[in-house]
Amino acid sequence: MLCKSTSKGSGLASSDQAALTVSRARALLSAGFQALEDRKQEINDLNVYPVPDGDTGTNLALTLKGILDAFARLPEDLSGRALCDAVSQAALMGARGNSGVILSQIIRGAMEILGPKQAITGETITAAMRHATETAYRAVRKPVEGTMLTVLREMAEAAEADPDPGDIRGLVERAVLAGWRSVEKTPTLLKVLADAGVVDAGGYGLVVLVEGAASGGAAWETPIATRAAQPIPMGGDMYADEEEPESLYTYCTSFLLTGGQLGKDGLEEQLARLGDSLLVVGDSGQLKIHVHTDDPGQVLAVGTSMGVLSEIEIDNMKIQTSERAMRLARTGQAAPEEPGLTQVVAVVAGEGNKRLFRDLGVDFLVDGGQSMNPSAEDLMRAVEKASAPSVIILPNNSNVIMTAEQTAKLADRAVFVLPTRSMQAGLSAAVAFDRRIDGSENVDEMRSAIKNVATGEVTRAVRDSVVDGVQIKAGDYIGLIDEKVVVASRDLEPVVDEVAATLMSDGCEVLTVLKGGDDPDGAAKAAEHLKQAHPAVEIDVYDGGQPFYPLLLSAE
Repeated sequence: MLCKSTSKGSGLASSDQAALTVSRARALLSAGFQALEDRKQEINDLNVYPVPDGDTGTNLALTLKGILDAFARLPEDLSGRALCDAVSQAALMGARGNSGVILSQIIRGAMEILGPKQAITGETITAAMRHATETAYRAVRKPVEGTMLTVLREMAEAAEADPDPGDIRGLVERAVLAGWRSVEKTPTLLKVLADAGVVDAGGYGLVVLVEGAASGGAAWETPIATRAAQPIPMGGDMYADEEEPESLYTYCTSFLLTGGQLGKDGLEEQLARLGDSLLVVGDSGQLKIHVHTDDPGQVLAVGTSMGVLSEIEIDNMKIQTSERAMRLARTGQAAPEEPGLTQVVAVVAGEGNKRLFRDLGVDFLVDGGQSMNPSAEDLMRAVEKASAPSVIILPNNSNVIMTAEQTAKLADRAVFVLPTRSMQAGLSAAVAFDRRIDGSENVDEMRSAIKNVATGEVTRAVRDSVVDGVQIKAGDYIGLIDEKVVVASRDLEPVVDEVAATLMSDGCEVLTVLKGGDDPDGAAKAAEHLKQAHPAVEIDVYDGGQPFYPLLLSAE
């Protein structure tokens, strides 16, 4: 039941026409952070999947904490554009997980409007919310409705509809109320939320943050029901489409673009329609572009319309059809002392998995994975340690990809992100890594190496749910194939059998198994059972040591 939340009256809504100063910005962000911190677990518990990666609340809170930590280094007399630029930079560097990255873009968009202004007025807030919405939507390659993007947009629309934009208190309360309404209807827009019977965690967290900043803290009487008593029935085309599969293109096209006041965002939007593996780095005077496409002529035409092209390279990418020259079982060579042309940064959980990545020539490891997503600053520290001309980041988790992409944009060298969504995929990519060749060619080879790799995971459910049509109870073992739930059971063995059988159904020759650290005896027995059940398949078993997942599997 919707109702108006109670404001404490000590935040943004209580002050009109105030200039944005370090102390004022700190107070607003502190109140928003405290609201998130107070309700962090509540937000985490809205996680769609019942696996132990419900960290949306944690990521949002840590992103805010990163900004607040940066405030300790700011002079108290900083104001205006310089202050807003500092806040934007701190948000970029502190962003954690997809929700944190999107939040950093929301903050960046708002700061771009607030920077030139001398005071916070109703008109200023409305303009900042609109620009924040536009910036956040642009940052997401394939925006999906029913997420925090939708919630932000509808909050901005409510702010714009306020008949008296000079009334800051009324404007903010109107936007917050619209935000709660938007959160409540997210399951009608996104099928996975409807199946699980929950509202969107990112949107929920966003409203908690804004309400906390405006009122001075968390309002505990949330005016919505966060869960449905029964999963909401599916409704045909009413739900947003799921992410499209990645396309394969023929030509690797790169060039240097020089001009005056180059529009990076506009160029990215145009080129994103022509291919994938898009990288646009540099500044308004010079940009380096890399894209995989089937029409390099059109890509170059887009560049020519904006400036002068140089260093043009167009290569026909070879599709790798032969078996991999190396197997994880035959690794063990230490990385050469010379960095070569390319070095790799990988996000890894588990000491055994770290050893495997090091054996495959990965020089820089960042702790992270489920429930512990690294920030852009964490990744940037690793990138800055590299001495090779180019660096490749392996996120190895779907919730780290956006952070890695943000890191690449902030770097002062060629940084490529290979969007590996699991450690298994990251290991397969690392096998194809060759530090003697440049980053672009390495990415192509590594992408080809993982093209035919299927991955599976076995974990424990942390709550009751219905996901991908599978009924799940808290404490069940659940099996996932390429991030889709396929089986659930109270016993480990049938789940492992089902996941392995599905992975090997297409003629698998090699099955790689990474044993987790939480239940070593159970993982070891399950791995041995697999070897006995499938004697004709080469099954390589390693002590990965990853938390939460007794077994990680990959088939090729």
